[in-house]
Amino acid sequence: MIKKDNAQLYTVEGIAAGILMLIIVIFVIKGAPLSSSTSSSSNKNVEAQLEMTGQDILTILEYGPDGIDSPLKEAIMEWDGNEFDGQNTVYPLTLRQKLTDLLVEALGSEGIAYNLEVSYNTAEGISNRKMLWNGKPSDNAVTVTRKVVLHNNDLKDENLRDIITDVDGGDTDFYNAVMVRLTLWRI
Repeated sequence: MIKKDNAQLYTVEGIAAGILMLIIVIFVIKGAPLSSSTSSSSNKNVEAQLEMTGQDILTILEYGPDGIDSPLKEAIMEWDGNEFDGQNTVYPLTLRQKLTDLLVEALGSEGIAYNLEVSYNTAEGISNRKMLWNGKPSDNAVTVTRKVVLHNNDLKDENLRDIITDVDGGDTDFYNAVMVRLTLWRI
């Protein structure tokens, strides 16, 4: 029988070489920079695109020719305080004409869900209300905001005066400032 004393040495060298190769592979994987095809990088691109889309939509809704209120302000002024399902086909006429038609046209075909909420000052603090609601946003949702200033003669519906209160008590023409939040996410 031939005795090989070197067999143990070869086994130890093989194990050490395997561990060293495993460490190198782990180091290369951990040290690789994010590329445009990496999932977390593409999520950032999607979020940036959603944010730009939301800002553009609010900018379009905020524009009104001289002497005419913007569609966003008109929708708030004529809102009755109710929450509506964002995918519903039945809305009050002004809300449908001013907001939902544009939102469905701009976002529906792109597979983007949205929530539209308003916040305003009350005597107790800040009140948050939902206008259009499509459910809980996903983790990659983005939120864009716009402030709409209301004056005493802006609110046409007396019911809305019960919801959004006059913060200065009628001392000035300023009535309240409403923060509009549009939250967007991919479905």
